[in-house]
Amino acid sequence: MTTSRSVKIVLLFVFPLSLFAQSYGLPALIDSAAHTNGLIKAKEINIKAKVEQVESAKSAYWPTLDVGADYSLFSPNYLVSPGQSGNIFASLRMDLYDGGRKDALVRAKDFAHKASLFEKAAFEKSITLEIVRDYYGIQTLKATIDALQERAKELKAQIERVKKFQGAGLATVEDIDKLTAVYENNNFTLENTKFTLEKSEENLKLVTGLSATQLKQNYFKEPRKVEFEVFETIKMLQANANAVGENANAIDAGYLPQVNLTDTYHKSHFDDVVTVPSFEGDGFLVEQQNKLMVSVNMRLFDKGKIAKESEAVKYQKLSLLSEIAYRKKEQKMNFRLAERNLKTTRTKIKSSKSALKAAQSTYDVVRKKFEAGLVDNIAFLDALAQRTLADARYKETVYNYEVRKSIYYYYAGKDPKEFIR
Repeated sequence: MTTSRSVKIVLLFVFPLSLFAQSYGLPALIDSAAHTNGLIKAKEINIKAKVEQVESAKSAYWPTLDVGADYSLFSPNYLVSPGQSGNIFASLRMDLYDGGRKDALVRAKDFAHKASLFEKAAFEKSITLEIVRDYYGIQTLKATIDALQERAKELKAQIERVKKFQGAGLATVEDIDKLTAVYENNNFTLENTKFTLEKSEENLKLVTGLSATQLKQNYFKEPRKVEFEVFETIKMLQANANAVGENANAIDAGYLPQVNLTDTYHKSHFDDVVTVPSFEGDGFLVEQQNKLMVSVNMRLFDKGKIAKESEAVKYQKLSLLSEIAYRKKEQKMNFRLAERNLKTTRTKIKSSKSALKAAQSTYDVVRKKFEAGLVDNIAFLDALAQRTLADARYKETVYNYEVRKSIYYYYAGKDPKEFIR
């Protein structure tokens, strides 16, 4: 009665806990990473910085207004130089023409902003792939652990059975020792696999911010008529190349005329002014003045400084364009290989499924013969090992197929998240 009551009490505590154990599927893990992953947040902050740089470049179109003040003491003083003077001024300045420099800089900053958006999108896809690999890696490890635990139960049962036979003189100590050695080695493999599983779960939690101990089953749609489009990383490189090209245009504007308008207002106050009879010294001093000035300047010679600087930047653009051409070819190649890999994996699934079926049949027959004393423990252990291995390989191949589907979508230029069932 006491034991039964204790069991009920334990169940009352354990059952509610199981209700609160939240399980997550691939979509939830990926969405959580998009909102909590620190590396993705860093990309978002970088985008905000690029937006501010665009606004800063646009602000250059507006006039600038500067104000200032100074106070001076002179010794000795004389008629047109008082001993003390104070000045305040306000200066309004505006570029009337700069050869298109500001236009080019705004476009460059805008392309840099677009590049940061593509960079974030590309990084999110790479995070998605990492989550997919960890997710199915965990599923594979759990399947392996299940197989090893089942094997451990079988070995333990056979050890107990052989011990009974030993008591009746039908089995030897050597038979028990062999089974025990295999049992202990299986336990070591089991614990090592559990440790690997724990590391994978912790890594998935780090990336997504969610616990990975309880996972729902998700699969990817079978690829059919998937249209190819270039990576966001390639689009990012193209935007960077455009930005570099605009920077070159901004540099070239240095050879064109620069027209500026400046309006400056001064107000001064003087003390300790030298005077002469019948003449006030401050009559030579201007207390207020407004100066409106239009200036034009143009670079005629600099021994090719601006031209060479522009040429260097243009080479940077050519370098990026060359990399873009290579990356496009690389992506198309990987896309074709990913499609081929899917076909290979489908064949492997059929093969591993047949191998599992054969290993299970062989094990069933050998086990009955072993229990009847018709085969030795070596044959039994070999059949058990083959069945365990075949089961683990089949499940691993199934999960690997899901990972390879996500890689196929990735190289197609798609977001794998959109194809999760």
